[in-house]
Amino acid sequence: MAFECFQCGECCSTMGEIISIREKISDTGFRIGYSTTGEERVVVLDPDKQHLFVMKTRSNTLACPFLREQTPGRSICTVHHSRPELCRQYSCYRILVLDRDGRRAGKVWDRSQYFTSTDPRLNGLWNSACRVLDIPDEARWEEEIEKILTNAGYQIVR
Repeated sequence: MAFECFQCGECCSTMGEIISIREKISDTGFRIGYSTTGEERVVVLDPDKQHLFVMKTRSNTLACPFLREQTPGRSICTVHHSRPELCRQYSCYRILVLDRDGRRAGKVWDRSQYFTSTDPRLNGLWNSACRVLDIPDEARWEEEIEKILTNAGYQIVR
């Protein structure tokens, strides 16, 4: 089944922890950097989305600096055409973690074991119990992650 984007913005909701604007190099161009590797590259605002970048601020300060809400509930990347390779590889979550109230608390990215969350308790649990798992079988790894997180009171969507 082909990936279909629903423009929920979830994929970019914590990318501000990884991608930051280092320098504005022109009216529409920016030099960005990755906090994880120090690598830098240039991105350019898409012509049809420049107004969103200038007129609207991010509602979530942890979100990618180029994510903007287009309409209520629909977010869009303002540098989609020149977006980094990391973003081009993204196709939603592998495991979505919800808190006790059913709100999104974290996610494991699709086709990876990379985890992001803004929940300090969940981050601590991930770092102490999940990150250290050495299970080569991906299905068994997911099952163990689900067991650890549900035992701690989180809900899992796979």
